[in-house]
Amino acid sequence: MAARSTRRKTGPLRPLRQVLTRLERDGAKLLARVRKDAGKYLASGQQRALVLLVKRAQRLGVDVEQRIRRGRRQFEARAEKILADVERRAARAVERLNLATRSDVERLERRVEARLAELEAKLTGGDSGKSTPGAFIP
Repeated sequence: MAARSTRRKTGPLRPLRQVLTRLERDGAKLLARVRKDAGKYLASGQQRALVLLVKRAQRLGVDVEQRIRRGRRQFEARAEKILADVERRAARAVERLNLATRSDVERLERRVEARLAELEAKLTGGDSGKSTPGAFIP
């Protein structure tokens, strides 16, 4: 699970987060500059309207930021679900492959070696390695 949390911090969303942070910073600078410049040229009634407009823009910015965070959380949750589903399906597929384990292969090697030893003993006429008929070698 630790790998997933690390991946989340440095993963494919990192460039998006950096762009959003830069956009927020640049937007704040631009808004401050517009407010300052507009204050120089507008009458008091217009300045009040500008202040209201700026407040609305700030609220809109907060709303957009919240929606981005919510969207990011939903995206990451969906990505985690998809990854878990893929891992689960892969595990099931591997189970269905019915592959021999290392111990299975080693057991078969021992049996083959024992049978070869029996055959060699029979061919050379030695009785030392002879097994009884029908004997099972595990």
